Amino acid sequence: MDNHWLMKSEVLTLLRRLRKRLQAEFDITLRFSDADLEAQLARARERTVDTETREIIATLESRRGEPFTSGDEVPPRFYRGQPILQEATRHEDIYTLIYGDELPQHDGSRRAKGEPLQVYRGQPVLREKPALAARGPRRYRGHSISGGRGQ
Repeated sequence: MDNHWLMKSEVLTLLRRLRKRLQAEFDITLRFSDADLEAQLARARERTVDTETREIIATLESRRGEPFTSGDEVPPRFYRGQPILQEATRHEDIYTLIYGDELPQHDGSRRAKGEPLQVYRGQPVLREKPALAARGPRRYRGHSISGGRGQ
């Protein structure tokens, strides 16, 4: 355990103030020589409701140069010496990840109730988005084509 950050007078002053506050709030006795001092500070940071106590702990973390860890945190994962990006866990199914906002157009069970349904030969079909329909007439080999057959 590297305690060189404790050897400064302003840090010791903050720790003395913090010791009194934690003694009053949680009945915790902080000893600067304890091996689990940083873990105690991390747990106190999570549990306290006092804003001044949180500010003191944040100041101590900035003086130390890194946040206090309680040992319960999951260590960062590395691959070939580089940290692996941790993505937020989303509870979405694969179809939501693939289609995103367009999923209701592809899945009838998720379709909005007021949305009109177009049917072709007994099967529901997707409607073109208004942005695609507003771009002008469709062209095939230089000729303008319309939506119907033989027109």
